[in-house]
Amino acid sequence: MKKRQLTITDLHFDVLKLIIVLVASSSNGAADLARTLSVSRVFMAFAGDRDILRVVVFDNLKLPKRFQSLPNVKGLIHSCAHAGNVSAQYLLAKVLLVSTSRLLSREKEYAWLQAVSICLCVDCRAYSRWVAEEYTSVSSSMVHFLCIRVIPPVPRPSLPHFKLVRLFLEKCSNDDILKMRLHLNHYFEYFVGLGGAGYLVLYNCIKKMCIYGDAGQCFERMTKSCMEMKAKAESSAKSSEEEGTKGGIIAVHSRMIEWSRQCSKRQREMESMLRGRREYDGEPLEFDKIFADLTKEFETTTLLKEECPDHIWYKSPRAVAAIFTRLGAMFKENSSVSFKNFEINRGFAMSMFDQLFP
Repeated sequence: MKKRQLTITDLHFDVLKLIIVLVASSSNGAADLARTLSVSRVFMAFAGDRDILRVVVFDNLKLPKRFQSLPNVKGLIHSCAHAGNVSAQYLLAKVLLVSTSRLLSREKEYAWLQAVSICLCVDCRAYSRWVAEEYTSVSSSMVHFLCIRVIPPVPRPSLPHFKLVRLFLEKCSNDDILKMRLHLNHYFEYFVGLGGAGYLVLYNCIKKMCIYGDAGQCFERMTKSCMEMKAKAESSAKSSEEEGTKGGIIAVHSRMIEWSRQCSKRQREMESMLRGRREYDGEPLEFDKIFADLTKEFETTTLLKEECPDHIWYKSPRAVAAIFTRLGAMFKENSSVSFKNFEINRGFAMSMFDQLFP
């Protein structure tokens, strides 16, 4: 009699669970787990295992433009979030913020339609139906987060909206706060109100987090660029010394002065935005792009020319390396200060948030 060939599903339960845990905790854990569970009923038996749901990785999962399928109470994201998976809760918080923006927009459109008389043409009636359907759709997706609007027999949510948003404020990176800035403002407008003092404090803290986070990242990239230019200058100096020539002279253009003026101007604009004297629209500060234009104008020549153009300063590679060393130290300090201010304003925002949503 021919012996039956064993498959992976014939492994011991604990071994199978360990394999599923390794799949779930991989870099693409959420997508890999979803595919794995759909392969076999044996694997599907692990779909509700809290030990597995708590370790699923969502870090590389991006929100699609049409994300209506994500806020599904029986879906993987909700299951993992309710099991205590912080990664899933963080993603769910971003879904909630985007949904709140849509809800606020649809409520305003719906209120406007109710307040004015709409003509009875086909296009206007179609638009009116679309707004009503969109409003109903996004409202239903928010019910599971709104404990104040939940009525029996619907159970009170174990993950109300404010717990998820607080987690986002606590864990958000510089990039995420920039991407979700408008959605956060819409969330505060919807749940706190535009006229409230709490809204103004939160709005200001989020704005400062965005500005300081963006500035910190710019200074980080500029520090890295300085280190690269320093290494090039030192390499040029070493080659010159080994060859015993006067080569490796580096021309420093007069654009150094122009760059300094541009940076000073941009810093003044940043200070004006921080103090509220200038509107902040979320556009990148781009300190590093100004600096990148400058570094392109450093040139290396093989021999020292007898006549130097008036608009060019010639420096030895060692001197240029020293220049970039000092600039790198300055940018590193600026980056540290910016990220420190980012965290200070995060603390202010969370403190105010806890007062509004105790």
